[in-house]
Amino acid sequence: MQWTREQVVQHLTPPPGIVMPPYPKERDRLYRRTLAAISLGFFANALFTYFKWPLAVVIAHGWIALSVFVASMSFLVWISSWRYLVRALAVVGLLLWPWWSLGSWAALLASTAIMAAKETHCFHFSAGRILPWYSLALGIALIAPVPPTLIAVGWLVLAGLWGWLAWARHRLPLFEI
Repeated sequence: MQWTREQVVQHLTPPPGIVMPPYPKERDRLYRRTLAAISLGFFANALFTYFKWPLAVVIAHGWIALSVFVASMSFLVWISSWRYLVRALAVVGLLLWPWWSLGSWAALLASTAIMAAKETHCFHFSAGRILPWYSLALGIALIAPVPPTLIAVGWLVLAGLWGWLAWARHRLPLFEI
């Protein structure tokens, strides 16, 4: 579905009583770029996990953590508590990244799942319907005794889903509030 600028503006106008902070076009452009960076990070993580390059996996994890943090800071949502929850999870994921990989992944997957669910709620993206549940399944697989090759395939599928969502979001007009 292709949205017109008027449809997007009408859809993004908050209901009476909700005051949105300013959201310039540059912030939306940054958010779209970070969605693509998240997708590329998941792809790199899949590749490095498959080839068993532990240092490269740590670097890709850091790239994803930083990308999710930047995306959380430019995340557009009416309800401030959701915005702060996404930011808090992204900060936790970034802070835990070098010391506790599993805890960092839990926070990052939760943060990205909320962002994907919000994108789906607002714009009806198909990838966003799948991403929260897939992130949950991948998180469970990370703590289960699953072979690294299957985990790599899991990261690859996640990269594809995020790429699909980033592409769908890129096709919309830039937002400005």
